[in-house]
Amino acid sequence: MKRHLRLIIGLVISLIFLYLAMRGINWGEAWTSFREADYIYLVPALLLLIAVNWTRAYRWRLLMGNEPSLGLSKVFRFVNIGYFFNNIFPAKLGEVVRTYLAGRVISGGIGQALSSLLIERLLDVLTLVVLLVILLLFIPLPAWASQAGLLFGAATVGGTIVLLVLARFGDRSVEWLWRFVGRIPVIGHPKLKEALRNLLAGFGVLTQNKLLPGILLSSALVWLGYALFNYMLMAAFHMTHLSFGAAALVLCATGFSMVLPSSPGAMGVFEWAAVQALAVFSVAESPAFAYAVGLHLFTNIALIVMGLVGLLREGVSYATIRERALATTAPDAASAEVAPTADGSNR
Repeated sequence: MKRHLRLIIGLVISLIFLYLAMRGINWGEAWTSFREADYIYLVPALLLLIAVNWTRAYRWRLLMGNEPSLGLSKVFRFVNIGYFFNNIFPAKLGEVVRTYLAGRVISGGIGQALSSLLIERLLDVLTLVVLLVILLLFIPLPAWASQAGLLFGAATVGGTIVLLVLARFGDRSVEWLWRFVGRIPVIGHPKLKEALRNLLAGFGVLTQNKLLPGILLSSALVWLGYALFNYMLMAAFHMTHLSFGAAALVLCATGFSMVLPSSPGAMGVFEWAAVQALAVFSVAESPAFAYAVGLHLFTNIALIVMGLVGLLREGVSYATIRERALATTAPDAASAEVAPTADGSNR
């Protein structure tokens, strides 16, 4: 029942934002943007997306403690399979699937896999915050956007510091904290307590000097790659008069928009966020919407195809993985869903 309700709420939100993104569109101009686009740029964009997912796989492997039983190519397939499920099913099912796939192989099981994914999401949010702060130094954003970005950034950094302190004391800190938090309705739910335990468990890998440089560098490369990917699609739609900062701002806007519940693939929310970001650079709504739709469709289709290839290479069907993943990780599924999610287009 809850899943159906979440799906309905997500669809309603997607339709609202899709309407907001489309209401001022001149469809003739939008179609002209598609007709005159230079699709040859999709080839290097696809190669870059594959490279970004390899980098994501490399970072995730480090976050799992560089498990010798888990090769990079297998982790790469797990990443692609996860994005496949994220883009065709609601409620971030791909995160549950990735937890199951990795948990059945690594020594720490489901718990270790889940904590690594929670840390991965936190790193994504922090990287986006850093990128946004850098952009604020060079791009004159509306006052409300600048203030909201700085406030969110300060809250994220402050929250991370608190988590690091809590991680230093392990389960004792969770039990102490829940003496107070546990009394608060909704926030004190046992599932959130378990999510916090998993998150703190994953912080241990960040204290390993041999792994931390690779984790930080790969995080930066992942999001730099996404920004470059966005710019390649801008080249396809003849928007190279815009700076690289425009592509980065689209990345931040669409990335942070992913925290909203929406339909599978985040249709509507993504397009609205991208159009708002391009409005900062005085891009008209129609070409901006055409670019947003082209970027979103190409990304999602590419990720779905890569996920299908991953399923074939693993020798399993999506129905089998979906059934076993939900059965195996059902107690932890809520923990995965409350993890910060900021990577645009379900990436």
